[in-house]
Amino acid sequence: MSVGQIKSTGVWYCQYRLPGKKSPVKEYFGRGEEGKKNAKLRDLEVKKSKIKQTPINRAEVHLDELAQLYINHEKRKKRDPSYLNLVCDKLNKEWLPILAPKPIFKLGPKDFEKVHALYDGKAVATQNRYMDYLNIILNFGVRMEYIPRNPMKKWWSEVKKQEKPRELNMSLDDFRRLYDNSSPHLQFALDVMWELGARPGPSELFGLLWRDVDWERNQIRVRGTKTKSSDRFIPISDEFKERLKAKHAEAKTDYLIEYRGKRIKSSKSAFRGAKKKAKLDKSVCMYTIRHLFTSMTLANGADAKAVANILGHTSLRMIMNTYYHETDGERRRAIESKPKLIK
Repeated sequence: MSVGQIKSTGVWYCQYRLPGKKSPVKEYFGRGEEGKKNAKLRDLEVKKSKIKQTPINRAEVHLDELAQLYINHEKRKKRDPSYLNLVCDKLNKEWLPILAPKPIFKLGPKDFEKVHALYDGKAVATQNRYMDYLNIILNFGVRMEYIPRNPMKKWWSEVKKQEKPRELNMSLDDFRRLYDNSSPHLQFALDVMWELGARPGPSELFGLLWRDVDWERNQIRVRGTKTKSSDRFIPISDEFKERLKAKHAEAKTDYLIEYRGKRIKSSKSAFRGAKKKAKLDKSVCMYTIRHLFTSMTLANGADAKAVANILGHTSLRMIMNTYYHETDGERRRAIESKPKLIK
């Protein structure tokens, strides 16, 4: 058992061995003093426990056991509680009743098809997200050597559907009209979302804390949930910084977005009212703004890789196929932007 730091990244880890496993287990705890502290606490926890005397029978691990190991691991890493609550809800209500009776190594395509069928009728993005969460737990088991392989991996790579881009049914003028018809707290939420491109949910937009604002470096930390790289730092303009300062001076909670002195986790009712007043298409939702953000930034010449990083995606293909929508006149601008061959 030992605590160490990766020199290239500065990330602290705790390493220990389990009986019956060829390789040591490594758990990572982030950078800085906080990461070092958590790694040392985990080291003490392992030394005091009987974990070193309890071999794990990899052939007999069930999903409920593996899921608990995963949840505990993510809690130690201080993973966003809203994500963990959602995963626990899915486990208890949907996944475990179907998958837990068998050892993981006996699970096959028919078992995962039963889980997938629970999401028939939901948007492709929603189906993919829930199944990805399950796949993440199984990949964790392989990585930590609790199970020899992920029985879902091959099946999911064949079944996972490509998300189709939503139709961009809101222009910049529509968005401005929506903003003008919004209540003050929703206006600020729309302002923040437009400046950062954040996902409109409790984990990102409504999870932003004032301590995430770096006033000196002019940037905001957005705590993502999907991938390691989705926890990111977004530059902010001087104008937006001044608006943030004004809001911060009157804030009554630790969260950027609040209403009547309390944190909120969504603004669906306020958004519906503003959308109705602005006479926008019924299909317009908060996520439409993220699509508009992507299309506008790319149409105005922003680097595609930079936009992907701002959005918290590692794949350029993902943002081009799912988020990007060609705006009026863009093909003509593309043709006219090239140098002339014949002068």
